[in-house]
Amino acid sequence: MFTGIVGSAEIERLDPIDGGMRLGVRFPNDLPACQLGDSIAIDGACLSVTEISEELHSFYVSPETIDKTIIKHYVPGRKINFELPLRPTDRLGGHYVLGHVDGVGQISEIKIEEASWILTVSIPKHLSRYVVYKGSIAINGISLTVNSVDGDRISLCIIPVTLQKTNISTLTVGDEVNLEMDILAKYTEKLLPTHGDPV
Repeated sequence: MFTGIVGSAEIERLDPIDGGMRLGVRFPNDLPACQLGDSIAIDGACLSVTEISEELHSFYVSPETIDKTIIKHYVPGRKINFELPLRPTDRLGGHYVLGHVDGVGQISEIKIEEASWILTVSIPKHLSRYVVYKGSIAINGISLTVNSVDGDRISLCIIPVTLQKTNISTLTVGDEVNLEMDILAKYTEKLLPTHGDPV
């Protein structure tokens, strides 16, 4: 489990393997020690460490994950967001993020203001029911607050520290982003009675 409070790293290598991909990531030097099999969220997608060297951590990305996320667009040198799993003693600075990408959205508008960016994202219609005004959503693994909802378009205010520490500042109109909807909204939908079921 994650919180959506991320750091940034860089894609170093991409190698086809077993119908999927071996992803080599160069992390900051102060990354806490990891072991083989540890989970790390890469742009919000939970991946397991398969190799560790002095320079790179490698991950196997399955064909399903490639197909359902923005990993299909990765190239060497690309800036990515990452997060290590939440520990019981950590502060929950964002919201509960599982690392399970629900779908891909598209940047439809970027307004650069004096102190922030206003990002408008078009999301798949079947996911729009999980978004509410002032609710939480993970975009490329980043915990963000929804500023407004207009059908299948949402707007988000990106503050300077988020622009500095994540790959949001590299996005342009038309780019795709990973989406994870708030798990609390999905559980609530599951528990609510439907079609006349007893309460």
